[in-house]
Amino acid sequence: MDDFEKKKKELLTPLLIEMGAALIDCQKFEYGVALLLLHLSRLGAVGLEPEEHFAIMDNKAKKTAGQLITMLKQRAQVSEGIQEALADALEARNFLMHRAFVDNVERATEPESRAELVREFGRLRARVQTGDKAISPFIHAFSAALDGVEIEQVKADVSKALMGEPLSK
Repeated sequence: MDDFEKKKKELLTPLLIEMGAALIDCQKFEYGVALLLLHLSRLGAVGLEPEEHFAIMDNKAKKTAGQLITMLKQRAQVSEGIQEALADALEARNFLMHRAFVDNVERATEPESRAELVREFGRLRARVQTGDKAISPFIHAFSAALDGVEIEQVKADVSKALMGEPLSK
């Protein structure tokens, strides 16, 4: 790695970390909407077929985040507050995934504008996280009821795995 690449990596690391975290948040949000639809289909929601939603979860049937949210609004009673949170999260997600860096690449060259860009990406991530949090209680409840998955145990297992501790059986 030459000096330029080393310096670029050093300077861009905070921005790249925020962008990577944004990618994870966006994927978690989209996955959550898809999982909620799968759970609803398994519970017999009219117009939602489990086979279709298993295919979406297995990445065999392609649906965008927007298509999934539209499906959710059409097939389930979604409160106005949750609809607003989902719409805002989708807007932030789409900008983060499709435009955020490209539209702001010139801001990555100066320390002050680069730091502000990191903060802006953090604010966009927060909007995505708000949408995810709006539907998470339903996902967790249905996961427990349908599959016996307890989110607190999953979180504990992930923490242990990250810390290199053995998982309980």
